[in-house]
Amino acid sequence: MAAQKSRRKSPGKEPAAAPRSEGYEQALSDYTRGLELTYGGDYTAALELFGKVASGNPDEPELTERARAYSAVCSRKLATAPELPTTAEGLYHLGVIRSNEGRLDEALGFLNQALTIEPGSARLHYARASAYALKGQADAAVADLRSAVEGDPKLRFHAGNDPDFERIRDEASFIDVIEPTPTGA
Repeated sequence: MAAQKSRRKSPGKEPAAAPRSEGYEQALSDYTRGLELTYGGDYTAALELFGKVASGNPDEPELTERARAYSAVCSRKLATAPELPTTAEGLYHLGVIRSNEGRLDEALGFLNQALTIEPGSARLHYARASAYALKGQADAAVADLRSAVEGDPKLRFHAGNDPDFERIRDEASFIDVIEPTPTGA
């Protein structure tokens, strides 16, 4: 039998790199600059560079794909934020969501806006009282809770069992709203 030639690679020799297209260096430079702009928050300029890289380098599929991925990121960042609600109902719901997320200052902002539209709303006062209580602001929470209970006496019971009021539960003013003493007693 004839001896077969060994097909082992010689140590120290790396396979030759795949040939690059003529515009590769410029495309790589544009891509790198696009990354810098993205990290710097200039999504419009970055999107322009990534678009140039993605469309002008068909012989560089890996670079083109990465440029398309970053184009999508920039496009999402540039998309306009959804419009905020303008009705008391919409602001109430957004306020409750933010409160549940622990973003209490934002929640209070939305609830304040809602109360300018419907100043006598018991549930809006209750929701705002809840957010104030979560922040530990007993005086503001109790004031809103009083308004809520005046508008809907059933809310007294709800507040007594609502964990949102845990931080202020032992405050005398809170107890007075939940368990009012009869006048003249």
